[in-house]
Amino acid sequence: MRSTEGIYYSRLDHVRACAAYLVFCWHFLHLTPTFPVPYASAPIFPLALLDEGHTGVALFMTLSGYLFAKLVGGRGIDFGAFLWSRAVRLGPLLAVTIAAWVIIGWLTGTPVPLSDLTQGFILPTWPKGTWSVSIELQFYLLFPLLLMLFRKHGPFALLAVVAYALAVRFNWWRAYGEAQHIAYWTILGRIDQFVFGMLFALTPLTPRVRRIVAALSGAAFLVLWHGFDRDGGYWNHTGAASTSPLWIVIPTVEAITFASFMAWYDNASFAVPAWLDRPLAKIGEWSFSIYLLHFFPAVALRNMFWNTDGSDNNFYIVLLGANVAFITFLPVAALSYTYFEKRFLVYRRPYLRAPAAEAAAVR
Repeated sequence: MRSTEGIYYSRLDHVRACAAYLVFCWHFLHLTPTFPVPYASAPIFPLALLDEGHTGVALFMTLSGYLFAKLVGGRGIDFGAFLWSRAVRLGPLLAVTIAAWVIIGWLTGTPVPLSDLTQGFILPTWPKGTWSVSIELQFYLLFPLLLMLFRKHGPFALLAVVAYALAVRFNWWRAYGEAQHIAYWTILGRIDQFVFGMLFALTPLTPRVRRIVAALSGAAFLVLWHGFDRDGGYWNHTGAASTSPLWIVIPTVEAITFASFMAWYDNASFAVPAWLDRPLAKIGEWSFSIYLLHFFPAVALRNMFWNTDGSDNNFYIVLLGANVAFITFLPVAALSYTYFEKRFLVYRRPYLRAPAAEAAAVR
């Protein structure tokens, strides 16, 4: 999708498509400790990437940091216009989705508490996947500050932010015996992903270095993720919170892996064939609708097709069902983007300033 400034990077839409697919598979495969696929199951290498597809959220977060840093470059930001443009881009569908879950909760006798709606701007209390959008909003508020730190003090200033977040997660794990909640559900976990996205976008690297870092970090991540999945993964086999100290570093590992991949793929010299580029770019364009709306059909389809006690639900068969459901859902996402989301994009305002204009504004 084109930015407010009219700039378009189709390969980053490919990344969006991958993130949406990972999250869709995660929610289709797992709902309870036994349904549709038991948490205790672990597929062959490297399919843990799908079995633990919640990592798609980290991919979205890293992409936000990378994209906005790449768009801004050496220019300044009109902060008000930036926030307005992000609100116009995300707000309408977010509001409709939250309203739909409130109505569903009221109709089914499981109302969404008012406190969840008001606290959701700070805490992860908005229903279903909408919670992560609040973390995106928090990043938008921090983005100009992070950019200023990088420009004044270089990459080590942003690395210090990551070090602080790591220290908080470590101390949280020591105090409470788990770091999963703070690592997965809050800005203190997700900040690593925004920051490393920014770092890989703003730090000049040679093509060879990009390729080597992406290959090494990608291979290491797949091995780690396979072991993490076999050891219990997000749901710790049973559905209980994971007490693994790995959660202290998981956001950082995801951040380095995904940011290095983006920096390589975005700048790679090979051409992506049109037959692959165009559909992936379109899915990326529809990714916000996929992300927010897929909960509705995913729940219905799971309940319709799979054994609710998980006793005969094979991971590979259910994964095939997830792929069919994903493809089937794409027209719905396309309609949502074309006839709802896109109508609000005309209200975005340019927010980038030329360096000279920024200097004048500071004076």
